[in-house]
Amino acid sequence: MAISDAVIGNLMTIYLAVIAGIKAYGLVSGRSFGGGFVMIVSSTVVGFILVGTLTWDVTRKATYAISGDHAASVHVQEMCKGGICWHGVAVRSPASQVRFSIPQRIPYRL
Repeated sequence: MAISDAVIGNLMTIYLAVIAGIKAYGLVSGRSFGGGFVMIVSSTVVGFILVGTLTWDVTRKATYAISGDHAASVHVQEMCKGGICWHGVAVRSPASQVRFSIPQRIPYRL
């Protein structure tokens, strides 16, 4: 699992931790920050965290692709069928056996 996937999965927790950190800093320093300031600063910090982790993942994948060091990376099993790819799902797991069907069109009659 990529680092950015973990960050996106825990985005709300990170957001709340940043807000709690700003509020704790305000209590320690004796300052009171307004809601707009807290919203802007916390969104900026979470945005930087997200961009940083995405950059880390992309550079790590690019380094892997350029170096060709296949032994250093963790291989994730991937199965693609009909344009749908199952990343990290075992070929025989129930999730990879899900089938979708479109219902037949029922003619409209009066």
